[in-house]
Amino acid sequence: MKVMKNSIKVLGAYGSKSLDFSTTCIQINQNSVIDAGNIVKGLGIDAQYIDNIFLTHSHLDHLNDIPYILDIFFEKRKKPITIYGTSKTLENLRKYILNWEIWPDFSEIELLNKKSKAIVFKPININETIILDDDTKITAIKNNHTNSSCGYIITKNQNSLLFSSDTYCCDSIWETINNNLNIKAAIIDVSFPSKFKQLAFDSKHLTPALLSEQLKKLKRDDLRIYINHIKPAYEKILRKEIQDYDLLLNEGKILDDGDVISLSNEYLAYNTNRTNINKKEIKKLIDIGKSLTSEKNFDVLMEKILLGAKEFSDADGGTLYLVTEDEKRLKFQVVQTDSLSIKMGGTEGKIIWPELPLYKEDGKPNEHMVAALCALEGKLINIPDVYETKDFNFEGTKKFDKTTGYRTKSMLVIPMKNHEDDVIGVLQLLNKMDDNGNAITFTNEDKQLIESMASQAAVSITNNRLITELENLLDSFIKSIATAIGEKSEYTGGHINRVAEIAETLTKAINNDKTVFKDINFTPDEIKQMSRAAWLHDIGKIVTPEYVVDKGKKLETIYDRVNTVKAKFEIVKKDYELEYYKEISNTSSIKEKEQLRIAFQNKITSLEEDLDFVISCNTGGEFMEDKKIERIKEIAKQKLKINGEDTNLLSEDEVYNLCIKKGTLTDEERDIINNHVTVSYKMLETMPFPKKLKRVPVIAGSHHKMVKGGGYSAPEILDLPMTIEDKILAVADVFEALTANDRPYKKANSLNTSLRILSFMIKDQHLDRDIVKFFVDNNLHLDYANKYLSEEQMDEITVDFENI
Repeated sequence: MKVMKNSIKVLGAYGSKSLDFSTTCIQINQNSVIDAGNIVKGLGIDAQYIDNIFLTHSHLDHLNDIPYILDIFFEKRKKPITIYGTSKTLENLRKYILNWEIWPDFSEIELLNKKSKAIVFKPININETIILDDDTKITAIKNNHTNSSCGYIITKNQNSLLFSSDTYCCDSIWETINNNLNIKAAIIDVSFPSKFKQLAFDSKHLTPALLSEQLKKLKRDDLRIYINHIKPAYEKILRKEIQDYDLLLNEGKILDDGDVISLSNEYLAYNTNRTNINKKEIKKLIDIGKSLTSEKNFDVLMEKILLGAKEFSDADGGTLYLVTEDEKRLKFQVVQTDSLSIKMGGTEGKIIWPELPLYKEDGKPNEHMVAALCALEGKLINIPDVYETKDFNFEGTKKFDKTTGYRTKSMLVIPMKNHEDDVIGVLQLLNKMDDNGNAITFTNEDKQLIESMASQAAVSITNNRLITELENLLDSFIKSIATAIGEKSEYTGGHINRVAEIAETLTKAINNDKTVFKDINFTPDEIKQMSRAAWLHDIGKIVTPEYVVDKGKKLETIYDRVNTVKAKFEIVKKDYELEYYKEISNTSSIKEKEQLRIAFQNKITSLEEDLDFVISCNTGGEFMEDKKIERIKEIAKQKLKINGEDTNLLSEDEVYNLCIKKGTLTDEERDIINNHVTVSYKMLETMPFPKKLKRVPVIAGSHHKMVKGGGYSAPEILDLPMTIEDKILAVADVFEALTANDRPYKKANSLNTSLRILSFMIKDQHLDRDIVKFFVDNNLHLDYANKYLSEEQMDEITVDFENI
């Protein structure tokens, strides 16, 4: 069992017992308590070490644990429990409780060691002092409750605390306090609301009004007042009255179960195991904590923090600052004043006011600005009236008041510290309002609540920033991958960026639609998921060979083989020339020479026409006619000699490539290109995306699927029905490809031609009709075209999607 050397602990603080409230019991050292209202529950197993109980009187709420501590720990006890009290109090205990009828009289029962009785009764007289240990002594004093009651003065190392116990008006208590300056604090009974004046008189208890009158007898200004014995049934009204009468002198408080009061050499202070907050406030604090933790929108989070703080403290206004990244300034985030209808920052837009400097121009701390000092020292500052303090510069505040007619009075400034105890922001609350609309001082309870909330707020801000930073890192990484893929090809480098732009624009527009897509509601996370899938849809191209990606001509591999073809045609031409010169050298007939010249010229012309045809076929197109294919095959059959051997003018592979009907890719090369979708899916599927991005691999891997089924994708997802996200990305990818003007293997389509092809793809159930029509009806195609298409592509649109 641990009790601080210079402290006492309040085990029970209330005037009645309930689920959440325990009756009077104060632990004054390791083995001694005043009253027995909550020994067993308050100390648990450590209750076995209690050897001394000092009773103030014999009412049940002050002695109800005596029977149980004797019963529960009887076997463990080696020495008796000594019960102190006035003679009449001890007589009542034996007569009415430990009387063998209600409970055994343990003063007649021996402990198991047979050396002593279980209880020893020791009467104590008023003003008698009992020394408990080297540091602690206790003195009985007169109070005014029953004929046999008393209070106590607890002294530790020359510092004393007076405990009145249950009492009515009592001059001797205040005389004792006035005459003994070692008494630094007093715990005073306030049991009933002031309206129960007669009940208080009859039962000999104080009310807030009565205590206020009693305090007028106090001739000292350094005494701290604690209040106990509140009746739980009247807790709310009593707390308000105690505050209204300003009874908690010198930062005293209403005591609660678990409070620890420290008797230091300088002053008496308290800390709590449980804050002085009622259940409703605790629930509200928990609810706000949950709300802050779950809030993802940073601006909304800022507002929730300030609104929660204002609500808890009944503040009229407040400001939330955040420390800048360089830790040299405070930046305004949210400013609100209810009575002036001022709302700035957060979701209302950015605040353009200058940031508050934490340091002066000479580098010294800016200690004259209250928010700056709070941030620099990390301490709470409570100012009853800003016009009365000389510690801070409030010229700006006073100027604001003069301009608006406002009167800033009380101010509570709280640092927000993160998990590393660094101050990341400051909460500044203005003018706590009472029920009559008057500005009053912020209370200790306000400080406890707002400090707790500020701690939760700091954690939420830190988490929000961390998530934002991680998301920004992920986005940057994704876009860097897209850039790397784009750098592989000078022709398709902008494809990913443009597809992502179309997909993002289309997704947001559908989300805001109130017509055909009125039932579609994407969450912010789903919109981010769509964006990231679009940026990653071609990640598989990172393994696609550049010569396939960049194949602008049919004969291209690592180089354009059309030059090889030209060289072979040049060889044939030289062979024709040699043959021609050889033939004319063997004849002297002018007529034969002319015939040979004409035949030679026809051969050369035919050869050049064939070469021009081959070169033209080397450029890909939308469709290659069969007669052109046949001509290529005929040209290929022409012979040339290489190293003395006859060989075809065009090789089989050259013929195969030149006869590609659409585009520039062979079937094998197209399979390589198409495989990028499968590779994309497999690469993304191995990445540990968070739950909110779990569909990124499927969306990215479905952009070449068809609405009717089929297309090409990874086998694992090819047969899955397309979701609306899949369909959006498919439309974005096709539209970008159709309108792209940087492809070397095809002429750029005009806008109208691109839309006509889209209409064909709708009829063939390749693309979703509603999405394409929405894209066009909302002029999203024009927005994109005006940004990326050339003037030559901007033609008249004649395609009608209504009847498709």
